[in-house]
Amino acid sequence: MEINMTLKATGMNISFHEQDGVIIRHFAGKVYLPDMVESWHLLFEKYNNLKDYRGILTSFLDAEIILQDRNMGDLIDFLKDHMDRIQDMKIAIVMDTPMVTNTIILAKRMKSLQIKPFTTIEAAMSWLRA
Repeated sequence: MEINMTLKATGMNISFHEQDGVIIRHFAGKVYLPDMVESWHLLFEKYNNLKDYRGILTSFLDAEIILQDRNMGDLIDFLKDHMDRIQDMKIAIVMDTPMVTNTIILAKRMKSLQIKPFTTIEAAMSWLRA
């Protein structure tokens, strides 16, 4: 299944596809917190049972993340509200910006998720397949 869409409000593009039992989300353009939350809603809508997959890879390599530290709490609250769908899943975040520290903070605050930052898709896929 491949899904491509552009959010009209921000012009951000997101695509979803599957590879080797992994759901891959690819962001392009300026990405704001509401875009990230919307992408999770889309993922939950399109993939009924996430436990059937090895994990989720989210690539921000073609994106500019516009996220303030105070937004991290909002994202964490959203994910906690959906723990029944994502608990114990491996979630790889691929980015090459200083924003990677937010992934580390998120992982520390969401201990029931296995979240790891990566700088390449290849390294993230290797971890997800293990």
